[in-house]
Amino acid sequence: MRRRGLAVLLTAALAAGSLAGCAGGSSAPEKQTNSTESTGNQTVSASEEQKGEDGSPASTGKVEFWNDKLSGTEQVDLDKLAQSASEASGIDIEFISYTDVPSMRTAVEQSVNSSDAPGLFTWWSGVNLKNLVDAGAVEDLTDVWEKYIIPNGVSRDVADSLTFDGKIYAAPYSIIYNAIVYNKDVFDKYDLKEPETFEEFENVCQTLVDHGVAPMGVDATAGSYKWFQCLLAAYDPQLYLDLCANKVKYTDDRVVEVMNKWQEMHDKGFFSIPMDPADLHKSEASGEIAMQETSDYEGVNLTDNFGGGNFDTFVMPTVSPDIKKTVFFEIAPICVAKNSADKGSALEVLKVWYGKEHQTVFNEVTGFNCSSNVEISNNCAKEMSQYAMNSDEYNLMLRYYENVADLDIRNAATDQFMKFQLGGTTAQEALNTIQAKADEVLGAGYAD
Repeated sequence: MRRRGLAVLLTAALAAGSLAGCAGGSSAPEKQTNSTESTGNQTVSASEEQKGEDGSPASTGKVEFWNDKLSGTEQVDLDKLAQSASEASGIDIEFISYTDVPSMRTAVEQSVNSSDAPGLFTWWSGVNLKNLVDAGAVEDLTDVWEKYIIPNGVSRDVADSLTFDGKIYAAPYSIIYNAIVYNKDVFDKYDLKEPETFEEFENVCQTLVDHGVAPMGVDATAGSYKWFQCLLAAYDPQLYLDLCANKVKYTDDRVVEVMNKWQEMHDKGFFSIPMDPADLHKSEASGEIAMQETSDYEGVNLTDNFGGGNFDTFVMPTVSPDIKKTVFFEIAPICVAKNSADKGSALEVLKVWYGKEHQTVFNEVTGFNCSSNVEISNNCAKEMSQYAMNSDEYNLMLRYYENVADLDIRNAATDQFMKFQLGGTTAQEALNTIQAKADEVLGAGYAD
C-alpha cells in the first residue's frame, strides 16, 4: 500500500478520536525531544535491512520513541527514563513527546509505511490497532511477548487485546485496571461488608440509599458505558464479548434484560448524577457517595489527594457463582513500525522495557505500571493489579470503549448511555437507537 493510501485509511478509521489513556500524540513543530548519548551506529534503510546472528533485524544502536504520554514531563524525568532504558538495552533512545493527539496521528500516518517511521510509537488498541495490522504497518511481537514480556510479570490475558489472527502486534505502554473503589468509613458506619454476590451488592446499595448516601458515583467525562459493561459482564461475560464483536444485537433479549436491570437500579437511586471526576472524588471522600467504578490511577488520586487512605476495592460481583468476575482494563499500546530503519533497535528496547528495574523507574516517572514484579505502594492500585494477575478468579477484558469493533456504533452507544444516565431516554429507547446505528453500519441481518 502506498503511503498516501495508508494515511487515508487510518485517518478515516480514527476520525472519531479516543479517550485519555489510549493514544499517542503531536506534529513535528510541536514535539519535544530527549535522547541519551549516541552510540555512533548508522541507520540501515528498510530496503537493505541487516540481520543479526539469530536472524532478527540488526540493531542500528538508536531509536526514536514517539509518545503523547510524556508531553509536559520534567526534563530530569525524561532523562531518567531514557537513561534507564538505554543502560538496559544499549540503545540510544530519543523520546519524541508530542503535545496533541491529532498532530501525532498525522505524523504516524505520513511516515509509518516508510523507513523514516519511528521504531517505537504509542497508539490505540481495538479497531485502531487492527487498521495498522491490516495495513501491514506494525511488527509481529509474539516472540517478544513469550520471551521477555510475560516472564516479567505482564498478564498473558492482556495480550488478547493486541492479538489478531493469532499474532500479537503491540506491547503495553501502560495498563490501567478498573474496579470498584469504596469509602471504608462509610461501609464501617453502616456495618457493610464487601459484597460477594450480586444480591449482596444490591443490598449494600439499598442500605446506603436508606441512609441518604448515594451508593455509586458516575463519572461524567468518560463513564457513560462503565456500568453497562460492568452489568453485562456480571450477567454473562461471553455476551459482553459477543456484543462488542457484533455477534449479538443490542436488542437481544439478554442485553435488554441487563439494560432493564440498569434502569431498575437507577430508579431505586443507586447512582449519582454524572459529575466531574474531581467533584466525584470529593463526594466519595466526604461520604456523600460510597463507591465508584474507576481506574487504578484514579484510586491513587482519590487516596493521595482526597481521602487520606480510607478507601478499598472490590470487583463487581456476578449474578451467578458459576461466573468469574471481570476486571476491565484499558491499554496504551507500544507499536514497532515494520518498515522503520530502526526496527531492530526498537525490538532490543522492548526486550528490556518490562524488566523490574526499568519498570520501577517508569512507574516513578509516569505513575503507570505494567508489571506485577514492581512494588506498588498504593493499596487501591496494588489490589487491582493483583486482581488482574489472578486468572483463576477473574476475567481480564478490554473495556467497552476500545473493544467495540465499529467506531460509529461505539460513538452512538456512548452517547445513548450518557443520555440514559441523565434521564433523557429510557433503557429500551437507548438500545433501539444504538441498534438502528448498528443496522445502518452492518446491515439489518448482521447477527441473525
